[in-house]
Amino acid sequence: MPRIRKKTSKRGTTNQRQKIKKKVSESHRKSKKAARKDKAAGNVHKKSKKDPGIPNDFPYKDQILAEAAQQRREAAEERQRRKEEKRALLGDVSSRPADADALEEDPADAEVLDGVMSLRAAPNVSAVNTTNILEAPMDVTPALPVLPGPPSLREVLNAADVVLHVLDARDPASSLSEILLESVSAKKVALVLNKADTIPQESLSNWLGYLRLKYTVFPVRSASGLLPTDPIPQPFNKKSPKPKIDDAIGLAPIWEMFDAVCSGLSRDELTVALVGVTNSGKSSLMNSLVKAMAVPIYSSASSALARRPHTTCTAQEVVTEIPGSGAKRVKLIDTPGLMFLHAESDQSEREKVRAKDLLLRCRGKLDRLKDPLFCVEHVMALANAQDLMLSYNLPAFTQGDPNALLASMAKVHGLVKKGGVLDHAGAARILLRDWSTGKLVRYTLPTDGPRSNVADVKDEIVNMLSTKKHLRKAGKLIRMTTGPTDTRQVIMDEEWEEESSEEDGGEEEGEEDDDKNGVRVDGEDGDDDEGMSGDEEAAAAEAEEESDSAPEVTAPPAKRKKTVSFAAGSGDSHRRKGGSAGGRKRR
Repeated sequence: MPRIRKKTSKRGTTNQRQKIKKKVSESHRKSKKAARKDKAAGNVHKKSKKDPGIPNDFPYKDQILAEAAQQRREAAEERQRRKEEKRALLGDVSSRPADADALEEDPADAEVLDGVMSLRAAPNVSAVNTTNILEAPMDVTPALPVLPGPPSLREVLNAADVVLHVLDARDPASSLSEILLESVSAKKVALVLNKADTIPQESLSNWLGYLRLKYTVFPVRSASGLLPTDPIPQPFNKKSPKPKIDDAIGLAPIWEMFDAVCSGLSRDELTVALVGVTNSGKSSLMNSLVKAMAVPIYSSASSALARRPHTTCTAQEVVTEIPGSGAKRVKLIDTPGLMFLHAESDQSEREKVRAKDLLLRCRGKLDRLKDPLFCVEHVMALANAQDLMLSYNLPAFTQGDPNALLASMAKVHGLVKKGGVLDHAGAARILLRDWSTGKLVRYTLPTDGPRSNVADVKDEIVNMLSTKKHLRKAGKLIRMTTGPTDTRQVIMDEEWEEESSEEDGGEEEGEEDDDKNGVRVDGEDGDDDEGMSGDEEAAAAEAEEESDSAPEVTAPPAKRKKTVSFAAGSGDSHRRKGGSAGGRKRR
């Protein structure tokens, strides 16, 4: 076969040359047109002169370069020193690896969002750099001595003269324990509606009129320095005002009650127990009462860097004086969150209780659950469908149908997997993220029943709240059906255990799965608190398993070697083709 002559010329065709010339001329034309427009608009771009550097014939060039290198080293050391100081101030962050300056991506998101594409282009969001993050220091009075309290809930209740049951004002009935109140019926009991500033004026007035028929109720807003902040911490600015911890609202009636009860005692010290479910704000209430950072609270800004949010694990005591009462003192005992016994029930009932506990008491990244759909089903069963449509600008869907809700949210947010399949899990995470960060403002109203006259409610905080009309215009406002009162048995005799801080291979042992005292799945409120039931332990373990466990990589099976039998000659191959026994098959 004749050889094909190799092409020696690199000359292009006339068509290619003309095409290039046309593109160049078109590019020049567009650039000249843009320059004319900029000149007419007064936008004159001056070319910045490039630094030529130090000439080679300059006699002191080596000295100047050495001084510049020294300045760079000193600047790098100063940056590292400031970084270490900020990590030490943030607390428990110095133990993180060196690459912890940026927020870590959870493996759960990488797995769930695999193959998800958007219907429209999304803006490029750079990673959050936390090297310049520092929370503003609080204007804290000298810290009060904090002493360890009784080892169990029953001992706390036996020692208390007054029991403050702290409730979440957004859904007081769900955070109310009737069993606990019955066990302390012989003592002075009062309910504290914490986080009262997060609900509309009408909701708080109705709940006060409903609960005050049976109990003494105090609506409270914790100090502004203890309120939740932006989940993404901002750089600290020295000119920004310092957070206050002495401006809580609604504490004056509580102090008056303390003074009245203490006057009837034979001693000058009153013992008060703060009890309630996790995330109801017991520690923030104690700090607001003593006007100092006596006990640590959960901060959503610092939790972005810390290994885990802080919750109270054991009882803690703080003694302070009652304002304006002379020598009378009060001992405040902050307790972990209530833990409940599990009643035997079917699978569906356990799922409902588990979802309720997670949504009411959880903290941390609630949207990082491996299976968030069961939580959305619980939200859908209680939320008003029309409010969800207006808040998320969704098309109409059937009340109580979570699949229709998630499909609508996936379309609106452009969450579509390969093949046009809507990503329900991604839509569920958006809803749960808004729930945990507080963007989804929710409120409840008491069930139909006798209540006092709402017009008689004249608390200070009620007049400061916004109405439903104003809150609905400002953002997402969802009316929820109030949940049932918790009737599970409270664990009172089990002793609280101190949280272990040992690490195993860089991971905290039992960080979220073996802990009995708190749910660590993301949180929205600086009003922290503690304690969890067994259903919450299972959910926390599920969330931890999703973020920590890596899929096991198995080696692919070895491929079977193929053997080929070669014919001895053309005649033998002809015989094999005809079916004769000219060659042996190899196995």
